Amino acid sequence: MTSLPAPRNGVSPFPPQYTAHMTLSASPTRRAHHATSIAARILLALLAPLLIPAASAQTLPQQSFVISIGTPSEKLVSGTLWLYSYSWYGLQQYKLAAIQNGLAVVPLDIDRLKGEANPHPNTDAYVVVIQAGEHLWYRTTDIAPDAFWTDLPGAIRSLGSTTQLPTGETQLILPAPARRHITLQYPDGRPKGNLDLTVSIYLWDSNHCGFHRGLPLGTFRTDANGNIEVLAPLVPLYLDGLQYYAYDGRTGPAGPAYSRNIGMNIPADETVVIKVAWQVAEFAVQLQVLTSSGQPRPRVDVYGNWNTNTCGGGGQIARTDPAGIARLDLDAAFTALGLMIGGPYTAGDPEGAKNTRDLTDAELRELFSKHKLTIRW
Repeated sequence: MTSLPAPRNGVSPFPPQYTAHMTLSASPTRRAHHATSIAARILLALLAPLLIPAASAQTLPQQSFVISIGTPSEKLVSGTLWLYSYSWYGLQQYKLAAIQNGLAVVPLDIDRLKGEANPHPNTDAYVVVIQAGEHLWYRTTDIAPDAFWTDLPGAIRSLGSTTQLPTGETQLILPAPARRHITLQYPDGRPKGNLDLTVSIYLWDSNHCGFHRGLPLGTFRTDANGNIEVLAPLVPLYLDGLQYYAYDGRTGPAGPAYSRNIGMNIPADETVVIKVAWQVAEFAVQLQVLTSSGQPRPRVDVYGNWNTNTCGGGGQIARTDPAGIARLDLDAAFTALGLMIGGPYTAGDPEGAKNTRDLTDAELRELFSKHKLTIRW
């Protein structure tokens, strides 16, 4: 047996951990060492099932994108990569990845993504969106559900131009935002100045009422020439809450019929000139309601209907006074007037049928042309 060097001044010449190993190896029997090896193998076998999921979790599919705006060197400092899905029933959004120092790591486990995003079963389309700041957004075109889930990386690449890097990452270059110019005018070309506009990137309005939800670009005011400038990619925009009248080519009780609209879709052009009617002729009318014997009918509710591009084109607009007279402010967007005593009534209620009445076309024309009408009911 090899002898160990003698301690010097009572101190071992080896580090403590090495000394412990030498002492164990110099044990008079190998049985303890053999037992220790068996125990280690048994422990490893027991731990193996626990280690496999951890290793698998590290190999879940993903794709890294290096995102910049305009040129490869202009990396997006921070932002968010979103997934939007929409249907008749609403607009949903899901965060695909955060963007830090230009890098976005996108998971590609489609089953997990579907479960977390939980899109509506009747989803019409998906849109990939990059939020690059409070008022800077990028969006893809609408992507059909089947095409989207079979090629998620391809959907993301469609946001701009791409190059595959030697590192395995995908360089995604978003187009530099354009200076979009929108001019508002009257039909005769006069500018509509000093009008506040809320502008967003068009996203979704395929719902029952046609109300829009988009990606906000901010609030602007037209100058003396009716102009605003908006920094945005060349995609369709939407003017939220814009109120104007549009002639629809039809004839109504007042002659040419107009639609009282809210909101407008703007094409993907750098320069857009909008000429619309900001007002139409309004007129006050008097409607008197009498009983069949000629007595005044007080407390009769008057309901109006008017053309519009959203829901809400109707409601109560007046009530007759003790003399049975209702004074109304009408314009060329109105299409119908109705009367109701009591109520409201449910559909099919015989009391409702007895206590409601619509003005006939002849009565409407007389009221709109002469601004005064008396009816017996």
